[in-house]
Amino acid sequence: MSESVRALFIFGIMIVAGILAYVYFFRPFLVEQPLVEHVITENSTWSVTMQEYLTHGPLSAETYRISNDNGKTTIFYAATNRAGTVTKEFTAPLVGPGGTFLFEDLRANGLWELDDRAVRANPVDEYVIEVDQTLGDEGGTHTFSFSDPAFWATTHSQEFNLHLPAKGPISGNHGATMGVAGRSLREPRYFKIVQEIRAFGPPSILAAQTKIRGDLAATLKHPIPPR
Repeated sequence: MSESVRALFIFGIMIVAGILAYVYFFRPFLVEQPLVEHVITENSTWSVTMQEYLTHGPLSAETYRISNDNGKTTIFYAATNRAGTVTKEFTAPLVGPGGTFLFEDLRANGLWELDDRAVRANPVDEYVIEVDQTLGDEGGTHTFSFSDPAFWATTHSQEFNLHLPAKGPISGNHGATMGVAGRSLREPRYFKIVQEIRAFGPPSILAAQTKIRGDLAATLKHPIPPR
């Protein structure tokens, strides 16, 4: 084989290889790259806010908010003393994936699914939780309220369905057959969400929250009750 023929043969192989590379590698990349860039650069935000109202102790209210704005996570905390005369708060940046892990844990525990629960008589604590999320041009929000999450996490109460007679009074043992056992009222997810939000943050953030609680307790001259 002459040198010119060998050169033409090699050149032909290079052309075929180039065509194959374009068809199977470069062209799919050109098609997918704009989609990848769109996913990477599209707006992505979320926030979780928990408003807590306390009926006893030195504090009347606390607010926790964890927010993520396109990868930048911050935490906000505020508390008000029992008299409602002093409020202290702070906002601090957070480093690392802890906020994302918290958001996924809260979602797994029903952050988007839990509904309002009627406030119990003489509640110990009441809560309003709101979650907001946007991804590109889409987004959503969900808010629910409840009281006494520790009670709902441990109660043995059950809900009964009563079938009353269409006419006439309930008498004798007839009424005993009217109650049909329903579902258990125990629901630990409210309590899990509250505990996760309260405990979230590095030691410096938790220490700052503790200091605020102590400062507000000092305004009323009595200690913070244990949780």
